[in-house]
Amino acid sequence: MEKIFIISILITTIYVVAKVVEMKFIDKEMKPLKDLVRESAFVSGSSLLGAFIYLNLDGSLMDFMNTMTNNKSFNMSTTQVFTDEPGF
Repeated sequence: MEKIFIISILITTIYVVAKVVEMKFIDKEMKPLKDLVRESAFVSGSSLLGAFIYLNLDGSLMDFMNTMTNNKSFNMSTTQVFTDEPGF
């Protein structure tokens, strides 16, 4: 869960820095702080939701994309092969 928050914080920080640079050097006009905070909250919420969806649906999302693209690949880490004597 902490990965999701770290990703969200990094994305929001990069957005705020880019927005401040844009306002300071490109537009040469500072917008009200209220607007910057509101836009940053939207970016933070969106990145939090996007990271949550991506990290929690990683395996099923790959299965879905393999089905959509008709790709016959499979995940080697989930394939189990028993080569020893059976335990029963």
